[in-house]
Order: sequence, then C-alpha cells, then structure tokens
Amino acid sequence: MARTESPAQTSPAEMLARIQDRFRELGIFGQSLSLTYQADKYLVSCDARTFAVYRLVEKCHVPPGRPGWPVCLVTGEVMVDETSPPHVPEDEFSSGLTMQGWLDLIDSLYG
Repeated sequence: MARTESPAQTSPAEMLARIQDRFRELGIFGQSLSLTYQADKYLVSCDARTFAVYRLVEKCHVPPGRPGWPVCLVTGEVMVDETSPPHVPEDEFSSGLTMQGWLDLIDSLYG
C-alpha cells in the first residue's frame, strides 16, 4: 500500500476508508487472511466496520477466550496500534511491525 500520512495526521474514518479501498482493489475486502510474520501467526481482516490484525497463539486454551490479541485496529472512530514497540525476542506481545508495516506486507503479498 502506498505510504499514507502518519496516523496522527489522518482521522480514523479517513484511514479506514483508505484501507478499505485498497483491500477492495486487491480483491480481499471482507476476507479473513492468515499470515505468518517472523514465525508468528496473525489473522487480518478488513470489512465495512474495521481493519484488524489479530495475533494468534498456538495454545488457544491459555488464557480462555479468543486465541490471541489484537495488535492493530482501525474503525471509523478509533485507531489502535499496539505494534509499534521495537521487537525484542523477550517481548512476546510485540509484532515488530507498525500499522503501515502491516499494510505494506499485505500489499506485497496480495498486490
């Protein structure tokens, strides 16, 4: 995906619309995508309401509930990017990619 303005300069609704447009162009709008990045598995989706990157864990019964956690979420009202901290091997919660990094990866795989 072409570089976008920094999220701080773009409203959540505008960012979501840009992401949705690109997913439509790629023919993947409304689909759940399974991606692997640095040996970790992620579920990515973009639909009419949200763009989300969700980290999946191998042992989905620990803790109970959904098998992972969101690392990036964009809705019409909010942008949450939990992916920004630098990746270090000891930090199991960091994906090592920013929101723009995820968009670039998706573009390279499906564009």
